[in-house]
Amino acid sequence: MSRKKLIAFALLAVAALAGAGVAVAGRLRAQATAQVQATFDAGTVAHQSTSTCTGADGTYQLTDAEYTGTASSSDGQLNGPVVIRAHSVVDTASGLGWIEGRFHVKGSSGGAQGAIEGAISGGQVAGSLVGRTWGPDGRLVASLGSGFDSSTGFSGGAIGTGSVTPAAVVFTRGSCAKGAKGKSLWVAHLDFHGTSSVRANGNLTLDVTRDSSGAITSANAVFYVNYRSHGALTLTGLTLNQVSGGAVVLDSGLGTVVDSDGSGNVTEVVSGVSGSVAQSILADPHADVVELATSAGTLYAKPRAFGRWHRH
Repeated sequence: MSRKKLIAFALLAVAALAGAGVAVAGRLRAQATAQVQATFDAGTVAHQSTSTCTGADGTYQLTDAEYTGTASSSDGQLNGPVVIRAHSVVDTASGLGWIEGRFHVKGSSGGAQGAIEGAISGGQVAGSLVGRTWGPDGRLVASLGSGFDSSTGFSGGAIGTGSVTPAAVVFTRGSCAKGAKGKSLWVAHLDFHGTSSVRANGNLTLDVTRDSSGAITSANAVFYVNYRSHGALTLTGLTLNQVSGGAVVLDSGLGTVVDSDGSGNVTEVVSGVSGSVAQSILADPHADVVELATSAGTLYAKPRAFGRWHRH
């Protein structure tokens, strides 16, 4: 190839590469940053699961739930229905805690989604939203502030704006004893003694109701006794008494029962037992005794330790 042809070929190659470079550059989106703001409310609560546990400094409420509502913004990606699925942990005494979850906006033009993390203090969340928009290569990093209650959701929320007081909490992970569920059954076996002419056994059951912190608020007590004797028998009373002083703790309400053949069973229900009485019985069942008064003499049974029966 001659020198002139070689130079001409080289110039054509450079021009071709330069043209390709312009074409590639033309396909790339130029980097840009824009400020966005949005307000939102998400007060419709669904799929809620709540439990409590006891830590070193008190009772904590743990909640998983889905909160839905509407976000408003001049940016179409943050303007539309909003869904927040979140897990929150709050100290019920101090109101301090934290929240984490996922944030999803189906905007009027596109949308946005991401992770939220925040500190909870005084019924407010102060934190951040980090995620992406549905537009090409859109990255979303924003402050997030809102009123918050695990049972009623988010109110007066703001992304990239607002006046929520900044907050910071230090949460130390560790053991947290789970609180009991709202209701539970506790059953103690009764084995009576006191007279050789009558045999009896049965159960004392406490159907316990608790509040959200796990404290017993009330209970229903069920006395069940199965008895048999050598002849006719009359029952005249069935009570739970204090061993030490003999004072009646619970009266079953059993009236006079005349049994001609001396064999049978009785069931008595005591409704509306106070939380403090139920808690006292469960805490130390050996401090009490069940007394069955009969025409053949009084029978006594110390409740064995109460065992919990799980509801199905």
